[in-house]
Order: sequence, then structure tokens, then C-alpha cells
Amino acid sequence: MSDAAPPAPPAPAPTTTRQHLTEVHGLRGLALLLVVLFHLFGAGRVSGGVDVFLVISGFLVTGSLVRRAESRTLRLGAVYARNAARLAPSALVVLGAVALAAWTLLPAARWLDVWRQVVASALYVENWDLISNELAYGAAGPAASPLQHFWSLSVQGQFLLAWPVVVLAAAWLCRRAGVLVRRRLAIAVAVGSAASFAGALYLTEVLQPVAYFHTATRFWELGLGALLALVPLHGAARLRTAGAWVGLGLVLSSGFLLDGGTLFPGVWTLWPVTGALLVLAGAGTPASWGPRRVLDLAPLRFLAGISYELYLWHWPVLIFYLAVRGFPAVGWRGATLVLAVSVVLAWATRQVVARPVGLVVPRALTLRRSVAALVAAGAATALVVVPTAAASIGVETREAAELEQLEHLGTEYAGAGALRPQGTSGRLAAPADPTAPSGTTTGAAPDRAPVQPAPEVAKHDLPSTDHDPRCIQEHGDGPGFDEVRVCTLHDPDHPARTVLVAGGSHTYQWAPALTELGEQNGWRVLLAGKGQCRVRLEAAPTDDCARWSANLLAEAVELDPDAVFVTGTHTYEDAPEVVLPAEVAAWQQLDAASIPVVTIRDNPRFEWSPPNCVSSHGRDAARCVLDRSEVFAERNPVPTYPGMPASAAHVDLSDLICEPEKCPPVIGNVLVYRDGSHLSATYVGTLTAALDDAVRREAPWLY
Repeated sequence: MSDAAPPAPPAPAPTTTRQHLTEVHGLRGLALLLVVLFHLFGAGRVSGGVDVFLVISGFLVTGSLVRRAESRTLRLGAVYARNAARLAPSALVVLGAVALAAWTLLPAARWLDVWRQVVASALYVENWDLISNELAYGAAGPAASPLQHFWSLSVQGQFLLAWPVVVLAAAWLCRRAGVLVRRRLAIAVAVGSAASFAGALYLTEVLQPVAYFHTATRFWELGLGALLALVPLHGAARLRTAGAWVGLGLVLSSGFLLDGGTLFPGVWTLWPVTGALLVLAGAGTPASWGPRRVLDLAPLRFLAGISYELYLWHWPVLIFYLAVRGFPAVGWRGATLVLAVSVVLAWATRQVVARPVGLVVPRALTLRRSVAALVAAGAATALVVVPTAAASIGVETREAAELEQLEHLGTEYAGAGALRPQGTSGRLAAPADPTAPSGTTTGAAPDRAPVQPAPEVAKHDLPSTDHDPRCIQEHGDGPGFDEVRVCTLHDPDHPARTVLVAGGSHTYQWAPALTELGEQNGWRVLLAGKGQCRVRLEAAPTDDCARWSANLLAEAVELDPDAVFVTGTHTYEDAPEVVLPAEVAAWQQLDAASIPVVTIRDNPRFEWSPPNCVSSHGRDAARCVLDRSEVFAERNPVPTYPGMPASAAHVDLSDLICEPEKCPPVIGNVLVYRDGSHLSATYVGTLTAALDDAVRREAPWLY
């Protein structure tokens, strides 16, 4: 075959037949059905339907653009105008509805996050917003983002913005070189897809939550669809038809056999992607026994017709349903109701919004009409983005002022002081009866005052060290993620003692309090943290945390501190606290190096967000309170755990975090938690004196 450019536009390929379009349409409807059903009934599993969407998008968009490029009718303005007319109206309606629903149905603590994501989604950068805010893909829940699903639309939107330019540039270069655009573009797409796939494999192993949303690690799925559109398929009709059935089976089985939320976009993504490619490759064949009849069923045709709108609506409807009802998950009755409401909204949006706009914007657009359509789309986007952004700025300004007020709280904000025994001069005294169960002392409560930090700013009430790259290693697995980063929080000229704070966020949330103790007692205070990791010892480290811990232990021996401060127990949202053997093994290794550990009992974790609960239901609502027995054992299990080093000291402040029977979200007018598992920095500040007293009693060698 000659590489010379064809003198005339090629004849339409056989794959553009009506049958082919029917099967593609049906596959799109099936993929949408899988996405929705798994979101509603799949207990958090990922169906693989979005991956099928990406393949279909790459296939259809590339085929359309290349045909126009070959016929020299590709006009960027017209392409962008048609895409804007097809995608923007329905999306903006949903985004506007979400912004208003968040304001009316969600607690104020969630407004800013939702509104920020409304803006990001309207500008098709939601996937980058999720990455920058370290949000991982998660199952539906009352605290989940109602716009989490816009990540895939953002990836496709970025593709639709860049790909026409790529195809137009490729066509221009190929015409100048006198070669076929399809062949050269196919080579470029193959190389780009291979690079994207390699990056996806690497990043999925190292930082899967980032890989899941990243445009570069998703391009290969679009690219394989594009390759299928660029490579002509002729003959082998029976084989392609049989392959289409295999592909349909792969698409249908993906969500049942694979946990895509943790595996994608790694190698297992090939399962639904290959399935979609096989169905597309087998479409349009004359064989009567192919899957065409299945994909042409009326329900799939109907769903395909509203697939975009149904995808837009179903997730926010589900999240707002859970938030309003206060359910942690959706049951089958609720899921059925959400599905029905979503279908009605999708159909109405299609009929009232998308279809009329589509009729106004013709397929053949002049430059003037293209500009007019783009200006209209920009104006409509501004109607959603500008008010939402303005409201967000107002909330941010107010929150900044409220955070500043936390530096100047009055005596009515006693926090943990409200639970201290009376007559202890501000310190937590040793229990008079050492055999008495924990949680038996309660001091006088301060006068009632507005809760601080306010629930809407609680998530920002955290130590500055929490995200300091000098001190904290990111959570991840791969080269460099096992590096131990040590920073100095306090370093007097002649330190009396050196204390190393080591572990995950439940440990370094105490860093400010320990720094204050260091300032009072002349300690040198060091911090070495890693997100979602605890100091442990394994015979053969298998993940990033274990390797980081091994390096941390070696670093600790070299630093030779007078104590290593760690979290002792491990609490859970749905199970009592435990002591982990691998952590005790690490403490034993430190003890062998004459380095004692000071453990602190972990704090409670909630299945809900205490700040959001307080914002929605009030500080005294029973639904915001956790039973102490659900999280804490009757006694701190660390001191009596088998193999515990005799040199270890153990701090237990659970009596100042929980009452004798309950763990309330507000104590002494101070919000105890900044999220579902971390103490607010303000509350930790009210624990500093008690921490000093407990460390002084349990680890007197530091004083």
C-alpha cells in the first residue's frame, strides 16, 4: 500500500453502517446501566462502565475528527461549538442544582468543598481537584462528594479540548509530507497509549488514588478506542462476531470479578477495556447471531438515549438522599427510589434542555455561528461558576476570620478541662484507686458558649506540621516513599532531652502539644511522620509503610533520642481498639537499642463526621455521640500486652477525650474532632497540661 496522500476523501468505512451505530449505542447504554446499578446496589464496587465509556469516546471522537480532517472540513470552532452544545447544557443544570442543594440540604461545613467542586466540574478539572485535595475514589456515603463522578467527564472534556488540535495538526503535517494521516496518527496514538499504560501501571502501584483520577494514566483507554477507529477492520466476520460475544461477557463480568476502585487503572483495567474493544470490533458484521439483538433491546436504547444525563444525575441524587436521611449506605428500597428519581430527572433534562439546544445548534456551523455558540456556552458556564465562586470566596473569608479567633479563646472554652477532676490544679492526677475502670472522673462544666472551632472550619484546625514535606512523608508505595524525613520542632541550645515523634497522623497530631512541652522542659523535639503509617517491624517488609518503618527504626538508633513517642493502640470505626504485634516488635527493637518508647492511647474513630453531625443536628444530638465501649476497652490494653518492653511508658488520656460512657463531639464548648478520626488542634491544646502531667508521671526520666 502506498503512503501517498489520497487525492480525494476516502469512501466511508464499512464500520459506519447503521448496524454498527446501533451496537455502539447499545454498548453505551449497557455501560451506563452497569455504572448506575453498581453505584446503587454494588456496595461500593466499580463496574468498569466508565472505562467502557472512555473507549467508546476515543473511538467515536477520533473516527469523526479523522474523517473531517481527510475531507478537509475539520474546523476547530465548529467542533468545540458542537461539543459545548452537546455537553454543557445538561451538565450546568446539574451543577447548578448541586450548588443549591448543598446550600439547603448539607451542613455549612460542607458548602465550600461542594462549591469548589462545582466550579472545578464546570471547568472540566474535577479530576485534578480531587487529586490536589487527596481524595480517593470511594463508595457512596453521606459524606461523599456529590460531584465525585465528574472526574471521568473532566478527563473526557480535556480529551475533547486537546484531541481536535492533535488531529488537525497531524493532518496538516501528513498532507505536507504526502503521507496518510490515519497511518501516522495511529503510530503516534499507539506510542502515546503505550506510554500512558506504562505510567498507569507504575502509578497504580505507587499511588493508586492519584492514578485513578489522572488524565495521563487514563489516556491509554481513550487511545485504544482511537486506534480501533484508525485501523480498518475487514473480513473475519465470524471471528469478530464471536469476539463481540466474548467482549460483552468481559464488560458484564468486570464489576463482579474485579474491585476496580483499588485495581484500576492498572493492568486489570484491560478486562473491561478489551471487552469494549471486542464489541466495537465485532459491530457491523452481517452475522445474525451476533450480540446486536441484545444491544438493540428497547431498554438499552432508552438508557443510551439518556445515558449522559442519567450519569450526571444519579450520583448527586444518591449522595443527597443519604445525607438527608442520615444513612451510612443505601438499601435496596432507597436505591430503587434513587434510580427512579434519577431516570425521571435525566429524561426531563434531555427533553427540556439538551434536545432543544441541540436543535438550535445545527451540525453545519459557520464561523459566526460557532463563535456565537461558544459565547453562549461561556455565558451559561459563567452563570454557574461566578455566583458559586463568589459564594466560596465569602465562605473562605469568614472561615479565615473564625480560624484566627481560635488563637484568642476565653476561659469558657475549657475543652478537656471540663473532664478533669476538681482540685487537680489543672493537671490530670493519678487515679486514687488504680483498680477503678477508666472514665470515672468528671469536673465542672464551663458556661455554655458557641462551639469552637465552628464545625465548618474544623477540618482546617490542624497542626501546621501535618502537611510539612520536611517532616511528613507522603503515603505511597514506590521509589522514594520509604525515605524518612526528620524535622526539628524545637531545638534549644543545650537540650536536656531529645524526643522523637514518629508515626502517622494519629501520632503527629500531638506534635504541637509535645513541642510546647519541649519548650517548657528544654527538650529537643523531632518529628518523622508518614501519612497512614505507624511504626512497625516486619521480617520481610512488603509495603511502603513497612519499608519506611524499617528505615525509621534505623534512623532512630542513629539519632539516639531519650524517647520515641508513638501511638499505642489502634482504634477502628466499627471494632474495639487493639494492640498490633508488629508495632510491639518495633518497640522491642528500640528497647534493645536502649531507646524507650512513650505510647499514647489512640483516640476514637467515627463512621460519620462529628463536625458535620454537629452542624446538622446540634452539639447535643444523640446521633452524634459514640458509645465509649464501642471503641475503648475497659482498660488500656498496651501495658499488659505480651512482650511489652519494661522500658516503655504508657500515656492514657481517654478519660479526657471521652466521658465514662460516651464519647461526645463537643467537650467544654470545644469541638473534639476535626474529622471522623482526628482530634482538632484546639482540643489537643486543652490537653497539653494533662499530657505533661501524664508523661511526667509515666516517663520521669524525661524531666
